Amino acid sequence: MKKLLVLLMTLLCCATAFAADADTKTDKQQGVNWEISMMPKPSAEEQEAARWSIVVENNVGVYAYDMDSLTFSKVTNGVADKNIISVLTKTVFTEKNMLKKLDEQFKDKLAKKEKVQYCEILMTFNLQDKTYGVEAMDVYGSKKTLLSHQVKDLKFVPIPEGSFAKAMLEICQQAVAADAQAAGK
Repeated sequence: MKKLLVLLMTLLCCATAFAADADTKTDKQQGVNWEISMMPKPSAEEQEAARWSIVVENNVGVYAYDMDSLTFSKVTNGVADKNIISVLTKTVFTEKNMLKKLDEQFKDKLAKKEKVQYCEILMTFNLQDKTYGVEAMDVYGSKKTLLSHQVKDLKFVPIPEGSFAKAMLEICQQAVAADAQAAGK
C-alpha cells in the first residue's frame, strides 16, 4: 500500500510539472505564419505602381491618379463639402520633344545620366461648377529626384472637353456617388 501511495504521489507531481510546462510553452510560441504564399511579396516599385490607376494615355504622356488620395477637401463645422474634391495625379511624360525641353529646363538640377520623367499634381475639383484648380505641382527625374516644387493659389477654371481634367472630374463624380450610396446603406 505504501508503494502504491508513493507511486500515486510521484505521478501527481509529474502531472503537475507537465501541466505547468505546457502552460509556459503556449505563451512563448508564436502563431502560425499565415504569410506563406505562392506569390512573392511585391517590391517597393511594384507597390508604388499599384497605387496609381491609369486614366488617359495620349501623345504627351500617361496620366494616372492615386486611388487612395481622393478626399473631400473643404470641411465646414466638421461636415465635408462633397462638391470640393482633391486628388493626387501623375503624368509620366512620353513625348520626346517635350522631354528634351524639360531636360534642358532642369539640367542644373538633374543628376548625371538622369532625365525628367514625371510630375505629380494635386488637383482640386468643384463638381457643382465643373471647374478645377491646381494646388501644387512637383516635377521628378528618373532617379526620383525632386526637380521642382510649386505651390499655387487655388484658382478654379472651366474644364476643357476631352481633357485629362474632364476624365478626372468624372472619376470624382463617381466617387461621390459611391460614397453617397455607401452612406445610404
